[in-house]
Amino acid sequence: MENLHARCVACNRRKGNREVAVYIIPEKREIRAGDGRLREWQLRALKLLHDTTDPVLIEACPGAGKTRFALEAAYRMFESGEINRILVAAPTVRIVQQWVQEADGQGGAPKLPLAPSSWRPTEPIYETSCGAAFTWATLCSNTTQMEALAAEPGYQTLVILDEVHHAGVGHSFGLAAQQAFSAAACRVLSLTGTAFRKDDPIVFVRDVEGQVVPDFVYSYGDALTDGACRPVRFVQIGGSTTFQTPDWRIHKVTFDDDLTERGESYRLRTALDAGGNLLEFMIRQADLDLARLRVSSDSDAGGLIVCMDCDHADAVARILTKVTGSRPVVAYSRLNDANDLAGAKAIETFTRSSAAWLVSVAMVSEGVDIRRLRSVVYATNIIAELSFRQIVGRVVRCDVNNGSNDFGIVYMPADPRLVQLAARITGASAVKLQRPIVVDETDPRKLIRIINPDGTLTGEFRPLASEGSLGMVTDVTGRQAPAHLVELAQRYIEATGSQVPAFELALLAWTDETLRQKLGEKVG
Repeated sequence: MENLHARCVACNRRKGNREVAVYIIPEKREIRAGDGRLREWQLRALKLLHDTTDPVLIEACPGAGKTRFALEAAYRMFESGEINRILVAAPTVRIVQQWVQEADGQGGAPKLPLAPSSWRPTEPIYETSCGAAFTWATLCSNTTQMEALAAEPGYQTLVILDEVHHAGVGHSFGLAAQQAFSAAACRVLSLTGTAFRKDDPIVFVRDVEGQVVPDFVYSYGDALTDGACRPVRFVQIGGSTTFQTPDWRIHKVTFDDDLTERGESYRLRTALDAGGNLLEFMIRQADLDLARLRVSSDSDAGGLIVCMDCDHADAVARILTKVTGSRPVVAYSRLNDANDLAGAKAIETFTRSSAAWLVSVAMVSEGVDIRRLRSVVYATNIIAELSFRQIVGRVVRCDVNNGSNDFGIVYMPADPRLVQLAARITGASAVKLQRPIVVDETDPRKLIRIINPDGTLTGEFRPLASEGSLGMVTDVTGRQAPAHLVELAQRYIEATGSQVPAFELALLAWTDETLRQKLGEKVG
């Protein structure tokens, strides 16, 4: 203050490069070691983190225990004196709340108290807290304050970047993270379940020829082998769709028909349109199987439907109300029903309740830990591997209360693009597309074009009708059951009153000839 200018560290760095004074911070925090057993992958990743001071990227599938790992790493750094502050950037308010709760020692994690989730960057981090968690958006709008907190005299800061794939180096989140932490952070630990972006590299992450290079990878296959995650069944819903294209032509197609890229988009949007039958058929099938799970083995099993937008979510909620007799919990950004709770509150209410269904748009796509979720209906028209993996990740978290009967279910339209994405998760080469890959002008299948001969478009796309039907079922072990076997299983269950989901019985029957014969004999 020799020139009567009082500045925080961040602003002082912009003014000059003189060292600031270092103060001794009194220790008033209550921290303690975790009492839960670490998984083998977490121990290996901790050793890697111990052997370097460079920024580290840990890629681990949803449900593998990234938060638990990061808190254990932070605790060990606290104990060794390497750090004495933690700053955590996370995608959403809900995930920030989960960090605060788990850092309080929940679930066997170490106790490293963070500032309450209501904390704001304009407030100090009091000495009773080890740090704070905040959203990426908060970091973006309070970059200088975050830099000042990371570089505050007397503190050595560990920055944890959760779901770091949000932070492309040329985008607002990435630019803010670089400005705030590149010089101010003592250590940087990045976490993700999906270590890739299409547009540009990720901050604090090695990149070789456009490919992210994680320092440690724990895949879904690894987690299945270790029993750290549930296996997942993919239930395809087929059928037909009828729509009008902007050239005023009406097309009726199935998911076996080969279409142009635009035609594929129209087909999927028609399939998910609330005015048709296919979406309701998919919801009814999902609700039927969820009800069987709740009756037979998992009384609080829950389901999630991910929708295209807020209006679509409201239409889906009306369908569910008709199917089940009660309105589901609805979490999205615009309230179309006066009785619906605001988004974050709705998710919290669903998590703590035994309600069967939660309807959302994008608020439950990543990081949200609701272990009782067993079923997810993919009712969005987003065809992107990142989004697909995040949504599937909502049902891979293990629930120890279910024992060996713990698995997740994903219901999705039989769109070949979604089938391919599911096959990449399962790693099962047995999942075959039902259509040829190469199509020419003489192919008898439908190659939809939407341009008039004169090149003008005067109409608009309109979904007209759709009809749903059960399709193939696949799982992560490479098993598959074709539609006719699923239908036989469905009829067998209706005839016997069994509470086993039809897709599960069909998967068992695919490899059991005696059971296949029994299904055929039972239904005549």
